[in-house]
Amino acid sequence: MRHAIRQRVLVTGGRGFVGAAVVRHLLDHGFAVHVFGPESPVPLPAGAGQTIASIEDDAVLAGCMDALKPQFVVHCAAFSSGPVGLTRSGEADPRQMLAVNVMGFRTLLEACVRSRVARVIWMSSTVVLGRATDLVHRLDESAPRHPVVQYGMSKVLAEDLAQFYRDRDGLETIALRIPLMLGPGLWYQGAASAILELVGQAAGRSAPSEVCLPAMNFDAMHVADAGPLVKALLTGAGPFESVYHVSGFTTCAQEIVTTLASLAPEFQAMITPIEPAIVYPLVSQARVERDTGWRHQHTLRSTLNDLLNDLKEG
Repeated sequence: MRHAIRQRVLVTGGRGFVGAAVVRHLLDHGFAVHVFGPESPVPLPAGAGQTIASIEDDAVLAGCMDALKPQFVVHCAAFSSGPVGLTRSGEADPRQMLAVNVMGFRTLLEACVRSRVARVIWMSSTVVLGRATDLVHRLDESAPRHPVVQYGMSKVLAEDLAQFYRDRDGLETIALRIPLMLGPGLWYQGAASAILELVGQAAGRSAPSEVCLPAMNFDAMHVADAGPLVKALLTGAGPFESVYHVSGFTTCAQEIVTTLASLAPEFQAMITPIEPAIVYPLVSQARVERDTGWRHQHTLRSTLNDLLNDLKEG
């Protein structure tokens, strides 16, 4: 009996929060996965190969691509200067952020063209849309991009780069504009830090204290739902669009507190609803659901429950 040939996937940033979740899911579904990126506090998932290097190093990247000959590439790498999150990292060091998020991405796309990679799926962000004008109407992929932070600007440039290689070279690039990502193993702070603080209090890991949370609705998604979406795009016949919005579930401060209280009855939250400096719009994921059949499986409740169990077991 002949064994099916495992499809080879290179995942950049595969030891980051989102990347590692994608790698684990692909390994569980029979893909041969190789991770490319710098050292990370996230352990390398068992069964994956690894090359430790920066995406800026075109020689190492080219050598890795030549040796691996991947059919697909999943690009999850992004500049981070530590646990402060991607947005704060970009504001603190925009030059290095551009070197990784834009020029490093260009290096990867060039390598994909040379290696005749069939499809590139990569992580953009809903921050490219800029400030919300209202939180009633969900934006589809035709909405104009008006980034107001350096990280958002870098993702706009990356989207334009991806479209250039798609148009000029026929490289099928697919950008996923993902929302706030949550789930076990979230090690950096950023926009999720207030939610993680509340979960830590509910789990008994920290003393009750006042926490500030946005009063308005926002989109978020369990990181475990990212892997099935990437797999659907890798295995689908296509053709796929160049950009997809991903919204996951929509929630707010009051719902988070109420849900945590139902999961941990002794939890007494002390929150101050605030209006953050930037309010991002809500988006519609109707297009990606239509084209792939994928839909997120996790709700706010299951996401918070997983975060609580992760802290209690850790």
